[in-house]
Amino acid sequence: MVQETLLYHSVLVKIFFLFLFVSLALPWLFKGVASSQIKAVRISFFLFFAILTMVAFSGMVLLLIAGTSWNLQIGLMVGALVFLAGLEIARSRKLTRLWREGGDILRLSSKLVAIELAITLCMVALMVMVKA
Repeated sequence: MVQETLLYHSVLVKIFFLFLFVSLALPWLFKGVASSQIKAVRISFFLFFAILTMVAFSGMVLLLIAGTSWNLQIGLMVGALVFLAGLEIARSRKLTRLWREGGDILRLSSKLVAIELAITLCMVALMVMVKA
């Protein structure tokens, strides 16, 4: 049972990586059309939280099924999750403000998604190194 839950959680994390890569490229696909860019950012905002919630819930289920206690690695994962959520909220607000002012949202969007991707990649690498 634990192996299936771990597999489900790892698949969700891979889907989250795929989503972040798509979210990184999405504003560039609508380059020049500001209204389409902000629509893509809003859609990715909602999908980000949907996938992040699925990852967090599968992690909690895995924690309960495995019967492990709270430790530093789990605390780091929860901290990264909260930081990613805050970063995505800040990204959405800043990009909406830039769009209203007529600014260029491509660079800021790419930079913030790259930070989210780096944080997620570091957490996965840390968890792989701890388990190895």
